[in-house]
Amino acid sequence: MSDAPLFDKHDITHIRGVDHPESIGIGPGGEAYTTGTGCQVYRLNLEDNLGEQFASTEARCLGTAVDADGNLYAAHTAGDVLKITPAGEVSVYATPEEGEVFHCTNYPAFDRQGRMYVSESGDWSGELNGGLFRIEPGGGVAERWYPEAVDTPNAIALDAEEQNLYFVETFGAGIARVAIEADGSAGKLERVLHMPRHVPDGIAFDTEGRLWIACHRPDVIYIFDLDSNRLTLFAEDWMGEALRGPTDVAFAGPDRDILLAASLDNLVVHRFDNAGAVGLPLNHPSIS
Repeated sequence: MSDAPLFDKHDITHIRGVDHPESIGIGPGGEAYTTGTGCQVYRLNLEDNLGEQFASTEARCLGTAVDADGNLYAAHTAGDVLKITPAGEVSVYATPEEGEVFHCTNYPAFDRQGRMYVSESGDWSGELNGGLFRIEPGGGVAERWYPEAVDTPNAIALDAEEQNLYFVETFGAGIARVAIEADGSAGKLERVLHMPRHVPDGIAFDTEGRLWIACHRPDVIYIFDLDSNRLTLFAEDWMGEALRGPTDVAFAGPDRDILLAASLDNLVVHRFDNAGAVGLPLNHPSIS
């Protein structure tokens, strides 16, 4: 692991008014969203550093992606993917194909064509029964994309070239990727980072191609350079006061230079200004 100056935990700002948020969604203008354990859906006001609830769902939602019109697409733990309009109207966007069950729909991400990749974490029993699915533009059916079961897939992210889908293996304590073939099919699975005695949860790319990793345990955020295989500690708090249980990371704001980290263990989203990086632009397709 590389030595580098740590982000001073006393410079972390807490965005309040949220209920144990686990993930961060980013809109086309850098707007930020999160969801709560009590089935709430929030906008994050980055001016006042407050969460503003604008919708609620039947069951808890985890990860979210956002289209060009500001509609959220939420991984709904009731077993589907929801569409949530800016006015708070909720509808079902996609359900698993016949013969499949979403035990824990976890995280969506759009590609440039408007297709949505979705992680399904399985039943968290310790058995290898998670999956990676894909939904065609417009929704409907979520089809199994990678044919084999994978280990508790959590947050997912596409690299800049969209040549690989990266995902967190939470119980596998690592980061893996699946190659995206020229025809869009799933290629080889490769584990790129093993993190013993860690519980990784969230990932996000910056414009330099580095992967930012939030670990629920211990209370840390890392930066992983895929070219050099160098892992750098960005922030930590062994006391769990300023930084507690980070479970997702994302770059927000008009310039994508505000790092946000959700906190399943707390009633805040962590905000890091001047983190020294700019987030890779996400895809926000127009969905008819």
